[in-house]
Amino acid sequence: MLVELRIRNFALIDDLTVDLGPGLIAITGETGAGKSIIIDALNAALGERVGADSIRGGAEAAHVEAIFDLTDAPLARRAADEAGVAIEGNRLTLNRTIAEGRSHYRINDAGSSLATLRAIGEHLADIHGQHDHQQLIHEDSHLRFLDAHGGAGHERLLDAYAEAWQELRQARAALERLNLDERTRAQRLDLLRFQIEEIDAAALAENEDDDLASERERLMHVEKLREGVSDARQALVPEDDDAGAVQDLRVAAATIGDLAEVDDTLAPVATALQEATALVEEAGRSLRDYLEQLEADPARIEQVEARLHMIAGLRRKYGDSVQAILAHCEAAAAEVEELESAEFNAEKLQAQLAELVEQAGLTAHELSVARRELAEGLSARVVRELQPLGMENARFEVQIESDADETGLPDAEGRRWTADASGIDLVRFLLGANVGEPLRPLSKVASGGELSRLMLAIKSISAGASQTPTLVFDEVDVNIGGRTAYAVADKLVAVSGDAQVLCITHLAQIACMADCQISVSKSVRDGRTVVQVEELDEDGRVTELARMMGGTEDATSAREHAAEMLAEAQEQRQTTRGA
Repeated sequence: MLVELRIRNFALIDDLTVDLGPGLIAITGETGAGKSIIIDALNAALGERVGADSIRGGAEAAHVEAIFDLTDAPLARRAADEAGVAIEGNRLTLNRTIAEGRSHYRINDAGSSLATLRAIGEHLADIHGQHDHQQLIHEDSHLRFLDAHGGAGHERLLDAYAEAWQELRQARAALERLNLDERTRAQRLDLLRFQIEEIDAAALAENEDDDLASERERLMHVEKLREGVSDARQALVPEDDDAGAVQDLRVAAATIGDLAEVDDTLAPVATALQEATALVEEAGRSLRDYLEQLEADPARIEQVEARLHMIAGLRRKYGDSVQAILAHCEAAAAEVEELESAEFNAEKLQAQLAELVEQAGLTAHELSVARRELAEGLSARVVRELQPLGMENARFEVQIESDADETGLPDAEGRRWTADASGIDLVRFLLGANVGEPLRPLSKVASGGELSRLMLAIKSISAGASQTPTLVFDEVDVNIGGRTAYAVADKLVAVSGDAQVLCITHLAQIACMADCQISVSKSVRDGRTVVQVEELDEDGRVTELARMMGGTEDATSAREHAAEMLAEAQEQRQTTRGA
């Protein structure tokens, strides 16, 4: 679960630390106080994309740090292990710096990447934003919601089909390349053969362009090299051989060698001088040999320039380096071989494709059967979850259909269905919210409040099985009130028995049921607006609940009502969790 969230220079937040515990945590405050900014910051820590516009005005960077306890987060721990993240104890810290140029990511004080942050973060918290329930209107998302409730066995089926579909796509693409018409194939072969001949005729050596560039540099500066090397050799070994560094080292080595016989502590120095003498003598010989082979060669310069010019022409056509040119030649040769044996390969690939189509079809059929079983169970569970949420008479159904297609994937009985990367199933959620209403698509019958409750029902079902330790609901109470608000609060309490639940709410009926209540407010400090948070004690909660119900802070009746509500909520919370 999330135990601490630290935010600096993020949107309106200057410097903020939020400490969190288990259970249901209500986050309350006036509209526009900055409650959702805290959730946005948590999203950033979990790896969601945020722009530089999230940096507080006047600051160079924003910083967000989220500290999690992994005691009840096996999937997050496994994701961290797979990413090579070292974990000591049960704490995991996600740290993100958002800057104008480039953001920086750290996990447990070690550098990381956004992809790794996101891969681990998706198993740490599930955030249901203010508008997420609108996803339910879009039928493209219904299949994803259904598959998310399938468990490990269902995930294996999804992976098996994804692999089969990928192999099928690759085989189809390969066959399409082979099935070029004769004229197109001939034109392609002519082009490839010309490219291969041109590159082969160049007889390129690996890294030749770099070697030639170095040689050209040397040839163009022969006199400078000769003068410098001569001066250096003269300093080491003059022509008369009676002076210079080598002679000085010889004298020093002999002198210290003699003295070492008197004081053996000088022996290492004598040895070092002897070795230095040998090294300098070797350097002198190397410089002599270099000078002997160093000569101006205008003809060679022309040859090198011509060769580099030719390579530059090939680089413009085939790649940015000699290695890339040679790689292009190899790829062209492989394609020529493929095209030359197209008829045979096409026949062979056609047979392979038929097997892959059959395999993908059987896998898709198996996945479809599993989805239909899953849909039946999910439909019944959603109905049960909706009943205490003020939708006692609601009917809900996960409808699965498939479109017949003579060119599609075959099932076990030989029937063929339209397929894509997700399978052969078209999933749609249907709802009958009131007595006598037929089941209809959500977009045609569901209100905003009904969609919010439906999303809460779906999240409730997945809470126990998802192994995600923290659930966040940003204004799940939108478009609801009265008895329904109490029902939603009771459901949130039940969900918080399996996971830590953070809930941004404007309803006192929900806030009073929380184990902990955090108040968010804005104030002006040094001419700047800042967001601040406060964990409320019992008296503070009474005051805040009175405000949420429309009472003033000193209204005795509102405070008495708030206090009664808080006491009753504590008893109800114990009853709900004990049930």
